[in-house]
Amino acid sequence: MPFSSNDLIWSLVVPLLAATGLRFVLSWVVSRFEAAPSIETSEEPSTSTIAPSALPLETAIPLIAAAAIGYFQLELGPLVPKAHYEWLPLGVLIAAVVATLVGFFQRYAVVRFGLLPLAYAGVVGGVGYMLMPTWDDLSPSYPVYLTCWCAGVWLLACTTEWAPDRGRWSFAIVWLGTCLAVAIVVALSESLRFAQIAGLTFSGSLGLVIGGMLMRRGLLGGLGLTLTTYLGGILLIAHVNSFSDVPLVSYWLPMMGPLLSVAFATLLPGKISGFARGTCVVLVAAIPSLVAITLAVLATMPE
Repeated sequence: MPFSSNDLIWSLVVPLLAATGLRFVLSWVVSRFEAAPSIETSEEPSTSTIAPSALPLETAIPLIAAAAIGYFQLELGPLVPKAHYEWLPLGVLIAAVVATLVGFFQRYAVVRFGLLPLAYAGVVGGVGYMLMPTWDDLSPSYPVYLTCWCAGVWLLACTTEWAPDRGRWSFAIVWLGTCLAVAIVVALSESLRFAQIAGLTFSGSLGLVIGGMLMRRGLLGGLGLTLTTYLGGILLIAHVNSFSDVPLVSYWLPMMGPLLSVAFATLLPGKISGFARGTCVVLVAAIPSLVAITLAVLATMPE
């Protein structure tokens, strides 16, 4: 059996409960001291169950705290990093802290569309530099891989934060599905340890959704930089350290889902709303992940 009951408890149950509890507490604190305008809801009437917007403080911080519990309890990596792939926790922590600080001032347009992309670019560039190995036989080559990875993560992080639907249930399902898809692709690359690290994003994000529903706040808002850095980083690590036949495209496609969901939601006619709108967004976003998993399964099937 690849995973023991102890693995399941500390990689699924405990992070879920920790994220839910911490999200509940921080959301309560924010709701008392922050009268933030609702920037996560669409232009529909205020009868939506998604009320105030979620700040990174109440989503990014609980996510990394929940993931850290599972990461260190299961000894998935050292406290002091040495190898390139061991720098991911520090990179995600930096992303969460920066996102939280910027998030306090996102109501101002100059911050939202000026400072935010610049700060996110600095974080993504630094994390990419920490995680990317400089091997001579790296494929694609180091400059190409680093540039493409940073550009992709930065674009998705910013787009996620600017998405008008990012507090809705459909967006939460898209990200939960993306977390699962990433974990599956990483597992197929023959690294159960990296798959466990990826799986922590699902349990933590699910806890955030539960906490957001309890507090009637945006479900997964404020996670643009933190979650894209986490998932993009683990996909990068899994690819460069894998000796499996999983194709490169399988490591890139899952992150296309959230990007497609934002683009598709923007293009949908305004008269399509509610459940129909959310369902369309989820189905479109699922296509890249399904293709990625299918290609990975086919590539790793015994001949």
